[in-house]
Amino acid sequence: MGKKITIDSASLMNKALEVIEARWLFGLSPAEIDVIIHRESVIHSFVEFRDGSVLAQLSPPDMRLPIQYALCYPDPARQARRSGWIGKR
Repeated sequence: MGKKITIDSASLMNKALEVIEARWLFGLSPAEIDVIIHRESVIHSFVEFRDGSVLAQLSPPDMRLPIQYALCYPDPARQARRSGWIGKR
């Protein structure tokens, strides 16, 4: 089959569920939530603070890291796949 290179209806439905989740978990109004869809799927979430700074959660676009986190909780995993971002030029 090859790599997925499009945004399909399952991806869009997942984004809709994430908006609902953010609304109820954090008590936000829909106007306070923005959805950004990008092809690389590396940025999983980010929060922009009042001072303009941004805190982001980035990881490879697969479920291994979240599953590893869930299986190892509350102890952190000893071995994690590295992104390789450090040292790339």
